[in-house]
Amino acid sequence: MAKKKASRPKEDPKGKLPKGKMALLKDPLVYEREIPRVQLPYKRVLGLDLASNCGVSFCDIVPGMPIKDAPIVGGQWDLSVSNHDTNSLRYIRLKQFLSITQPDVILYEEVKYTGQSQPPGMAKQNLTALVARAVSGAQVVHGLSAILTTWCEERDIPCEAVPIGVLKKYATGKGSANKEAMITACNEQFGTEFEVEDYDKTGVDNIADSMFLCKMGVHNYSEGL
Repeated sequence: MAKKKASRPKEDPKGKLPKGKMALLKDPLVYEREIPRVQLPYKRVLGLDLASNCGVSFCDIVPGMPIKDAPIVGGQWDLSVSNHDTNSLRYIRLKQFLSITQPDVILYEEVKYTGQSQPPGMAKQNLTALVARAVSGAQVVHGLSAILTTWCEERDIPCEAVPIGVLKKYATGKGSANKEAMITACNEQFGTEFEVEDYDKTGVDNIADSMFLCKMGVHNYSEGL
């Protein structure tokens, strides 16, 4: 599989990268102008790291043909909503992005929330706030996955959920790998130049996850598409 360097934000006059999210788009119409249409006989494999800042990567391949040059294109969809928006807008925007991307098979990261016991020394009120944030985030992801799987079912598009541990082991060989290890593995395997230190500001961890999901889809489905 060919390596492809991901696009980086333009540098400011001082030579420092901006702190904004990398390759993040909120308007589906803008995204439509930036990506190519799928051309027959190619089929598009899509990897999604579902979240408000949704990591997305796709790769176009010809089923049954040797994969000699199949670059993976990565970025992020902004599915967040403002205080004046209804929560349904994020789901509408997800469907718009999917329709524009025209995938033939989708792999997405499966997120499961499990209650955690109280860590030693943590105050009860702090634990309550932490759990509330975790549950709220899980609700968003589960809502996005419900919309995604329904959208795929209505169009007879294969859609596979990949457990986090399985994805991490596929990418790094270790099922408990942290975000830094995933980003490093992405740089090594795909030739990207993602900064590890400030991933929480740029969202490159989301892109890295989606690129490995896309690669897994190419490996698992290329002969059967």
